Amino acid sequence: MSCEIRNPQASHADTDSELRLEWASAAIFALEHCRPQHADAICAGWLEASETGGPQADVFGTLYADAQFWAVAAPPHELVAYTLAGLERLPGAHLSLPARKRVFKELWRSLTDGERAAFLKHVQRRAA
Repeated sequence: MSCEIRNPQASHADTDSELRLEWASAAIFALEHCRPQHADAICAGWLEASETGGPQADVFGTLYADAQFWAVAAPPHELVAYTLAGLERLPGAHLSLPARKRVFKELWRSLTDGERAAFLKHVQRRAA
């Protein structure tokens, strides 16, 4: 895939815009020439860092609201099925550490104090 970025409205005097377009072209070149898994990880990290509260393709802004509505209405077996499928997909999804921490934090919050203690005991026993 090759992509060229041009700014037809930039004048020659607009050096800042020209410089930024050159950087964008260099970034595209770099992504095209690195391993696909590295390009995926770089792009996923950048997209997460520049997130505005919802994906740009979510034209009506209902993606997260729809997901929350579905989660409230879904029977437990569906919640488990989709959650496990999503968790199994995470290692290959090139999610950044902050994204993975958010997922873990929500899972952790879902545990009772007793379940947390049992989990920590189990992990500490395995680490020893």
